[in-house]
Amino acid sequence: DRRLSGKIMPINNFMVATEPLDEERFSEINPKDIAISDSRFVVNYYRMSADRRLLFGGGENYRQNFPQDIKSFVRKPMLEVYPQLADTRIDYAWGGTLAVTLNRMPHFGRLGKHNTYFAQGYSGHGVALATLAGKLIADAIAGEAEKFDLFGKLPTRRFPGGDLLRWPGMVLGMSYYALRDRF
Repeated sequence: DRRLSGKIMPINNFMVATEPLDEERFSEINPKDIAISDSRFVVNYYRMSADRRLLFGGGENYRQNFPQDIKSFVRKPMLEVYPQLADTRIDYAWGGTLAVTLNRMPHFGRLGKHNTYFAQGYSGHGVALATLAGKLIADAIAGEAEKFDLFGKLPTRRFPGGDLLRWPGMVLGMSYYALRDRF
């Protein structure tokens, strides 16, 4: 459907888990034991696990494959935030592909005259937003669509470039913002 075409793009995002940290190191890097997300375009996000590991998400790429060494790929932004962890072992690393919108806001709406609902482009916040979307869609089907329709009014522009240049344009744009984060 034309109303959905070009409104989301895939990106890969990566995360690591350090070795368990001792009490001193734990208290030093996250004394209130809270989840943190920064305001960079290529966002870093982190929290502590129940077994005192730092779970750190940082770095993304726009290719169809993951880096050969995710641990090294994520270690760099982790050490920019926590240089005191330079000697800390990373025990686990993983990645996943997610859908982003141009403005990083979710894209909700309806298609056709039979009210086919959709929700997409959670831009890295899918655990919370997909749960919310499911509830709002269920409410809309039950006749209470006000909140779903409010999300549906959020503007969601297409990535520029059409079918031919959308992907290279997104890579160029994301790379620009990633560079801007550094300076």
